[in-house]
Amino acid sequence: MKIATLKTWYMLANWFRYSLVKSGAVIDNNNWPSFYPLVHHDIAGDIPIHLQRIQYVAYATLLAGVYIFFSIIYFLLGPPGAFYFWYRPLYRAFRKNNGMNFGCFFFNYAYHIVFFGFAAIGPRILFSGLHFAYIMSFIGFGFFATELVLSIWVMQKVYRVFRGNDKATTAPISIAL
Repeated sequence: MKIATLKTWYMLANWFRYSLVKSGAVIDNNNWPSFYPLVHHDIAGDIPIHLQRIQYVAYATLLAGVYIFFSIIYFLLGPPGAFYFWYRPLYRAFRKNNGMNFGCFFFNYAYHIVFFGFAAIGPRILFSGLHFAYIMSFIGFGFFATELVLSIWVMQKVYRVFRGNDKATTAPISIAL
């Protein structure tokens, strides 16, 4: 039953495509973004040469706007999300020595590390040929790589405390009066 329905839809879709081509409509193949094509985007092939520079600048501003939009979302959701998802479980784990809170911390902090790893080596290939973008990308790489290294260090230290291998948790507390 399902296979027959799928074949019917496939034949109907092909008939519509054939009808469009027969009527003279131009059908563009989707090619952008390359990892999941949604729309047709070919500046070099579709735009006249004397207008391509303007189109490339407009495209760069689109990408900058997208990055600014995601930066604002990250700025608004990042710190509260980090507090809720990994800082608060770590605080509770250290306070109560609760394995469930350690587990929540490790699970969410692993995603935190993956995010900053991707951000450090991330999407700078989109700015080919723009020297200012390269300079900014190296600065961003430095910040994200520093955050990545510090996050891995924190993960190691918390894991040692969780497993009971840290000297700071086993040392006796002495208070001189």
